[in-house]
Parts: sequence; structure tokens; C-alpha cells
Amino acid sequence: MSAAQPTAAVAATGTSTSPGADPTTMPAAQATALAAVLAAEQAAVYAYGVVGAQGAAADRDEALTALQRHAARRDLVAARLSVAQQTPKPAPPAYQLPFAVGTPAQSRKLAVHVETAVADANADLVAASPAAARVEASRWLAESAVAARTWGARAQTFPGMPERAGR
Repeated sequence: MSAAQPTAAVAATGTSTSPGADPTTMPAAQATALAAVLAAEQAAVYAYGVVGAQGAAADRDEALTALQRHAARRDLVAARLSVAQQTPKPAPPAYQLPFAVGTPAQSRKLAVHVETAVADANADLVAASPAAARVEASRWLAESAVAARTWGARAQTFPGMPERAGR
């Protein structure tokens, strides 16, 4: 098979980020970081159910859109781990929320918390990935940073890198 003819798995998951890349291999650090992104996306799907249920009516469409975006990313990341011969860890049936969520303001705070956690996981993925695979992870990081701002987070100099934010 030539590099111009990707396997069905690569075509389905979009795993290949450069010509000739082998989607069945992945550096251990990248696989670990990708598994952390999967866990963050799984938690985001759960949390956005809470955000939609407890949030203001005006926020429900945005919560549903975010839930769908995170569910799609969760599925994509799980597929990429599988193609790379890694076993994706299933999501737990429920999560302990980081704080009580019973008001629209608390639901927006949860959305900020979740998007920040997803951004942090994606920043680690950027750092752990080979250069050819960083573009997509960087885009995911940027999307989460923008989503956090949409829900009311303060702008950060280096999203996903709180240790650098004060510089």
C-alpha cells in the first residue's frame, strides 16, 4: 500500500497526520496523553448534561452543542487509541462534580471548569506528540480555550499551561 492509499481505519478516523504515517504506532507518551484527552472528553460529556439541565434556558442550546462536540471528539479519540492498538478506558457511569451545581451561574462555572480541564489535557497532548501530530491537538486546545471564554472564563496568556500564565 502506498502512502497515497490510506487504510480504511485511517480514512475512518483521520489518524494519519502526515504522508506515510503508520496509524498503528504511537509513542508511549503520546498514547498516555491521548488517553488523558479521552478521559477529559468523557467527563465533559457528562458535565454538559448537568450544564444543560441546571443552566439558564438561554444556555441550553450552547450546552447541547458543546455536549455533541465533546461526544464526537470522545469517539474520535477512542477510535484513534484503538487503531494505535491501545485499549480506550471506558467512561465511568457517573462523575463526582467538583462543586455543587444547582443554579445557572454554577452551571456556567462547571462549563468553564470542564473546558479548562480539556484544554489542559490537550496542552499535554501537544507537548507529548511528534511535530506532525501537534497541529490537530493545538486546534483542540484552542477550541477549548475559546469555549471556556464563551462560558465566562478569563482570558489566559497560555491556555492549558497555568504555570506559564503569570509570565
